Amino acid sequence: MGTPIADAAEARFFRYLEERQYTYDREPDDLGDTPKRPDARIQAAGHTIVAEVKAFETLGLFKDAVDGKLQMRSITDALKPLRNKIHEAARQLRDLQGRGWPLVTVLDNQAGSPIPTNPELIVSAMYGDLVHRVSITEDGLPGEARMVFGRNGKLTNDHPYISAVAIIRSRNRFLDWMNQWFDDHQDQYSPDETGQRAALADIQGATQDAPTGEEIYLEVFETVSDSAVRLPPEVFNGPLDVRWAATPGRDGLVLQTNVD
Repeated sequence: MGTPIADAAEARFFRYLEERQYTYDREPDDLGDTPKRPDARIQAAGHTIVAEVKAFETLGLFKDAVDGKLQMRSITDALKPLRNKIHEAARQLRDLQGRGWPLVTVLDNQAGSPIPTNPELIVSAMYGDLVHRVSITEDGLPGEARMVFGRNGKLTNDHPYISAVAIIRSRNRFLDWMNQWFDDHQDQYSPDETGQRAALADIQGATQDAPTGEEIYLEVFETVSDSAVRLPPEVFNGPLDVRWAATPGRDGLVLQTNVD
């Protein structure tokens, strides 16, 4: 049995798979000559993908704080929990390299540990120093922006068989609905106090039809290893999912427009 936080992370990922109508086997034990039992073998869009889920159970930046106060932390310290979890998940998948399956590490921070999980730092955790490169058009205007790997790359050297790192994200359905309601109706109300009161009264009457709960989605970061099996673009491509795809030169990642 795992810890409650780890169990919750797996449950969130399994819920995502079910909502995408993917079929999966939990901890399959028929993978051949390996003692490892990764969390999920997934069948999606005609592909087999194997994933290992890891949850953050750490104080992160507040670890080793003195008298409850945060001390100076280097970027190496900040990224250590991310790198540790990527490493732990990759070890569970190591024996499956060469099978022709995309191998994905899935990270979850539902517990809200103080871990930096913005895209730039996730890529830095995967590959080391990060450089932002923006192309300039013939008109002198900024063009496509992408994240390019600099020095101190680590993931490709240590775990070249990993296809992608995915972060479980969530959105509050009620807050999304409320923001959309205000966007759709803001022109109907004056900006003064009377108008705002009228808007609040109307939205309170409309909330009976508002959705509740959270919506799970993935932010996926492809790896650039030539020896990893590429994660197909038609997998993990739900309406909210985000994909950072490898550049043609495999020297960085670029944000893809999602077309479900």
